[in-house]
Amino acid sequence: MFRFLGKMILWLLAMVGASVVVGTVVAVLILPRMIGEPLALPDDIVLTVDLDQAIAEGPEEPAWFPGAGGGDEIALRTLLDGLERAATDDRVKGLVARVRTPSMGLAQAQEVRDAVHAFRANGKPTYVYADTMPAAGRGTLAYYLASAFGEIWMQPSGEVGLVGVAMELPFAAAALEDWGIAFDVSARHEYKGVLAGLSEEEIPPPVRENMSRLVASWFDQIQAGISAARDIPLEDLSRMIDRAPLLVDEAVAGGLVDRAAYADEFRDGLSATLGDHSRLSLSEYLERRDDEEPPEARRIALIHGVGMVLPGGGSDTPEFGVTDGLRARDLADAVRAAVKDERVAAIVLRLDSPGGDYVAADTARRAVAQARDSGTPVIVSMGNTVASGGYFIALEGDHVLASPGTITGSIGVAAGKPVARDLWAELRVNWARLAEGRNAAMWSLNSPFSLSARQALDRRLDAVYADFAARVGAARGLEGARLDRAARGRVFTGADAVDMGLVDQIGGLGDALRVARDAAALPADEPVVVAPYPAPLDPLDRLKRLLEARGVPGLATAVSGMTESDLRALARLLGVMRPLLSLINDPAGSPPTGMSLLYDEAWRFNPR
Repeated sequence: MFRFLGKMILWLLAMVGASVVVGTVVAVLILPRMIGEPLALPDDIVLTVDLDQAIAEGPEEPAWFPGAGGGDEIALRTLLDGLERAATDDRVKGLVARVRTPSMGLAQAQEVRDAVHAFRANGKPTYVYADTMPAAGRGTLAYYLASAFGEIWMQPSGEVGLVGVAMELPFAAAALEDWGIAFDVSARHEYKGVLAGLSEEEIPPPVRENMSRLVASWFDQIQAGISAARDIPLEDLSRMIDRAPLLVDEAVAGGLVDRAAYADEFRDGLSATLGDHSRLSLSEYLERRDDEEPPEARRIALIHGVGMVLPGGGSDTPEFGVTDGLRARDLADAVRAAVKDERVAAIVLRLDSPGGDYVAADTARRAVAQARDSGTPVIVSMGNTVASGGYFIALEGDHVLASPGTITGSIGVAAGKPVARDLWAELRVNWARLAEGRNAAMWSLNSPFSLSARQALDRRLDAVYADFAARVGAARGLEGARLDRAARGRVFTGADAVDMGLVDQIGGLGDALRVARDAAALPADEPVVVAPYPAPLDPLDRLKRLLEARGVPGLATAVSGMTESDLRALARLLGVMRPLLSLINDPAGSPPTGMSLLYDEAWRFNPR
């Protein structure tokens, strides 16, 4: 039996290897003849965009082959840059979008809406179509996005799920107690509710107060945006929201929707209004643009920090360009590289992070502070969420911008652990402890914190909070009662954070780039290149890194000896074969088990 299984495993491995070899041969011999350079842009263009696509923070990954862009995900900068360029391109005659159940966050949606408004300000028509905007599928966000367009068309049988904003938070302490698990938690201070869902049976009053304000601020922003865009009085809009979800006919009568029509009727209407022009997605439009960036132009370095703040970087990160969070050393290295580059006039640091490891956040924060002190302006642009450790990094910027809906603040710290003592007793499992050092087992899951361990933990939390609050006070000019109102673990929308002094102004990524240009005193007519740091890996470089990382340096050397055209053809084919490659390109390290995750340093001490 075991011999048979062994033969099957060897056969499967052989098949995977043979597929890669055959694919390589096909790539080298055939693909160069099949794949050409991107086509020139037509004279008349109607741009299209799918607002249900996932909107990715981070730099745009180079396409594996021409025309490969525009799949299930689009980078936010690609979307914004495409709309900005198209707004002044005489070849572009209009913009057509579809929306149903968008997956982007509110802050991203606000940046997209601003970009659509700017496009319309150039006198170009914009249309959006939806078969429905279901209340069960983020209908409020879908309509908020749609309201930025000049005309909204909907299928007659759909619904307008503009029902408002709701937040539901689970509190599982009682359920966990039934399983014999309790969470031993400490936080600084009463508004820091990141672990309350595990340690409490119901929402604590300070957390309720804070989250209620967050929901109210979001709702006010959405209502105000729709009211202004559709020229509907707030009182009338509020009454429609309270009756929603609405039938399409009701929405047309109320001024929320312009036309009830099926998709084919929408297409016929566009053809009659715009003409039968070439249609291109935003990604295709940018790929095929023929204006090259000046090689010696000054640069604004665009550095992304996305995800949980984690320690490490470099060789610690997964292979093949896959990222797993905001790695502190990687972000710090990118900032230092931008400072050393004489072409870089300013840095825009785009953050989207809920926080994470305190020490890692401090590593990244230090690099930002050093860049600012060196004379290189650092402008911070906040995405959907920049809180706790994420805000700890952001506070060192010369100028901080956030969208109205950005979640930010959370100046505080929390730590804790699950305690499974009652579960082990139920299972009749006895643990024997042998330890030297009073607090050697303080992070054991088998018992709550001892008095000595609790004192040690509280000293650490007090020190972290004091450091965090003091740095915020110094950087933002806050002290006393003003600092206290902005801290203690509270979170704010970007709109409220401006009033609290935590953010300098409301604005998106495009606004941050303009502020960076002004901060660097660059003349208005000087060409400037916005360059990601570090530069995204070219598909060819990603291929070489993969081969070296998988222990086949000989093949990597052989690849280096191939002609550039053959190498790029090989890289393109491997892009097509990525599902197969995933079988042999397991990211570095195996996923942690539940137990090892619980003992991970970042998990058990996360100032989020």
